[in-house]
Amino acid sequence: MNRFFFLLLTTCFLLTACVKQQIIDRITLFIVCSFDAATNDQIEFTIAAPKVKSKKPDSISNQLLSKVANTSVDIKETMDFQLTRPTNPGRLSVMLFGKDLAAKGLAKELDVALRDAQASRKMYLAVVDGEAKNMLQADFSSDEEKGMFLFNLLDSNMRSGVLPKQNLHEFEYSLSGKGMDPFLPLLKLEHDQVMISGLALFKDDKYVQSINDKEMRLMKLLQSNTKLGSCEVKLDDGSYVTVRNTSSKVRYRVSKDEKSESVTINLNLKGEINESRTVFSPSHELQLIKKSLENELTTSGMQLINLFKKEGIDPLGLGDFVRSQTRNWNEDEWEEEYPTLNVRLNVTVIIKEMGIKK
Repeated sequence: MNRFFFLLLTTCFLLTACVKQQIIDRITLFIVCSFDAATNDQIEFTIAAPKVKSKKPDSISNQLLSKVANTSVDIKETMDFQLTRPTNPGRLSVMLFGKDLAAKGLAKELDVALRDAQASRKMYLAVVDGEAKNMLQADFSSDEEKGMFLFNLLDSNMRSGVLPKQNLHEFEYSLSGKGMDPFLPLLKLEHDQVMISGLALFKDDKYVQSINDKEMRLMKLLQSNTKLGSCEVKLDDGSYVTVRNTSSKVRYRVSKDEKSESVTINLNLKGEINESRTVFSPSHELQLIKKSLENELTTSGMQLINLFKKEGIDPLGLGDFVRSQTRNWNEDEWEEEYPTLNVRLNVTVIIKEMGIKK
């Protein structure tokens, strides 16, 4: 028994020397970084390092460092020559990519983060409509560190159910998986204000198309179950009604015959009216609102699905679902069949409450 405890104590003692010790006060922890395309197939790597003013400890600004080279690792080491504290990606939470670089492909840049044990797989990724460096240079967050502002912007909208969830781990899963394509939030800078303008859609690791914020909310309904967000519908008299989503469920079903297969998407949405620009009597007009919303979601949903098929991208993961239901599924054959795949969308809306107004 004594020999056992001696061996255990010796092992614990040896393990304590396996991790390199790093003192927080002696390293530069940055929360956000950006990548942009540069000349000669090089990249421009930018970090926004938090900087605390000595006389105002509650005031935090950002020190921007930007370099151009062939690899981000080489840039990072060059940046350390300018800093009294070397950089460390341990707190990196947001990675931004310029649209031009995203169109060329993100595999090389993401490979660095995926190989780094210190990089969090839960960090958020986003594409910037323009150059990502310009966004970090803008004064869009006067009372909050830029990295934390961008992290909170993405995190809060994903938690609210409006923005489809996507981080480094999920992007890599969609990228390496079969029968699916990744997507990322699309950020836009307007008058020094950052906004989520939609989604950037990818074919493999290359950005090919974008959708606006309204289409993004619709894609969220078609992609997964949710109980947040609202749907706006225009009535025949020109007025608008907003229905709050209290619960929505989406189910896929595969049908096959001797020649081809088809996918049916069944979307069931329960909601309540939370805004109306007209006075109506629920007894005879509630059914009209229900039908109008069903038609709106069906028409817009099919337009979105047809866009995906036209571009040859599958952000909904229909191919992955068909693969799970099909023996001897072949990826090459699926990619040939996908543009002409028969997809049907059935929408059922139940307006179960009218709020406190009766």
